[in-house]
Amino acid sequence: MKLGLDFIIAGTGGQLLSGSEEVVITGVSTDSRTIMPGELFVALTGERFDGHDFIPDLVNKGVTAVLIDRPDCISSVAPDTAVILVKDTLEALQKLAAVYRQTFALPVVAVTGSVGKTTTKDMLAACMAQSFNVLKTWGNYNNEIGLPLTLLKLNEKHQAAVIEIGMRNTGEIRHLSSLLQPAYAIITNVEAVHLETMGTLLNIARAKCEVLEFISEDGFALLNGDNQLLLTTASDFPCRIYTFGYQPHNDIQILSVENDGSQIKVDLKLFACRESFRLPLPVNQLAGNLAAAAGMAFLMGIDRKEIKAALAGFKTGDKRMNLIPLSSGGVAVDDTYNANPQSMMAALDACREMKQERRFVAVLGDMLELGDLEKEGHMQVGGHAAQMNLDLLITIGDRARYYREGAIKQGMLAGKIHHFNHQKEALKWLTENIGPADLVLFKASRGQQFDILLADWMRELSTS
Repeated sequence: MKLGLDFIIAGTGGQLLSGSEEVVITGVSTDSRTIMPGELFVALTGERFDGHDFIPDLVNKGVTAVLIDRPDCISSVAPDTAVILVKDTLEALQKLAAVYRQTFALPVVAVTGSVGKTTTKDMLAACMAQSFNVLKTWGNYNNEIGLPLTLLKLNEKHQAAVIEIGMRNTGEIRHLSSLLQPAYAIITNVEAVHLETMGTLLNIARAKCEVLEFISEDGFALLNGDNQLLLTTASDFPCRIYTFGYQPHNDIQILSVENDGSQIKVDLKLFACRESFRLPLPVNQLAGNLAAAAGMAFLMGIDRKEIKAALAGFKTGDKRMNLIPLSSGGVAVDDTYNANPQSMMAALDACREMKQERRFVAVLGDMLELGDLEKEGHMQVGGHAAQMNLDLLITIGDRARYYREGAIKQGMLAGKIHHFNHQKEALKWLTENIGPADLVLFKASRGQQFDILLADWMRELSTS
């Protein structure tokens, strides 16, 4: 990136308080800790921080310019740093990303959905990277801050982009899609996620379909064709629609899934073609993600051999069914990125396939944002866990007590279930009772920070 301040001022509607419009920036950052010389610092204000407070930390970091909405902090800016004043820095960041995006003529795929969008995005990006230089969303940078920052990573070498769009409320996907202007979209599914803010599944479906308003005339969307609510909602939009799923009516149909404990083989019908794809993860539930990614890549003209090669070498992102070998033949499964009833049950199913002769232990924490379905959702997962041939079910958190209730209702022995209110007491029990020969699944909503619990347990395991 090489942008003059004149472009930034025009794009944001800002006012240059100091410095020259001829100054060139080489990147955009909102993090004073990692900002690089030559970059623009955008001082965002959040619930727990204010980026303006970190402007003094930028001295001696070679920052070219700062974007602020608090004129009172100009005195803390280094003398050789340009200052642009705007009404709202978040709004300005989004405006800048939108106008910058318009300077690139390249295919952009938006990926959204209740569950599986990050894995699908990563699979599709891997497939497209066989033919294109691809920009993809890093990690979960899929919100009102992360998506603009991702767009501002575009450069002249990129030939395509695969961008994830998240949401918590109605209108968010519409707004982010207006910045992105995608030609193509994948909607993975519509599930009971964010019910606390969205209220009903229909509201979620409508919110996910907001992306369809922006699909170009020569573009299309690929939707989960097994989800009737999604299809019905999407039918209100004029864009071309293809479908994937298990049912015979789908354009991309999953014909079979085979699991040998180390990988899955998925047979797909790609319109008139039939092809087998291998994924080096023993997780049957990833067949849907694979179908969406392979289907979109196929529709965009990627050769089937290249798609197969990309998927055969695919690795999941951080904290998503990440298999960690343990010293005595056991496996820790790090699926701590996030959780909802559907992904919880899918993770349990996947681990059951990997059990072999090991003890199977599930360490489950609270699922957040389930709204009125909070108790029902946890009990549903608990009931499912009772059918997974679990040796031990460990539940942690206030809501997690409903796992126990659901599991016992479905016949699981109470002696196999251990509940803890806090992670500290759970860690002590895990360290004393769960060892390196076990298969141990860790999963909870991101806010529960189960990645820290897993890291602490692994550390205790290595020193015992």
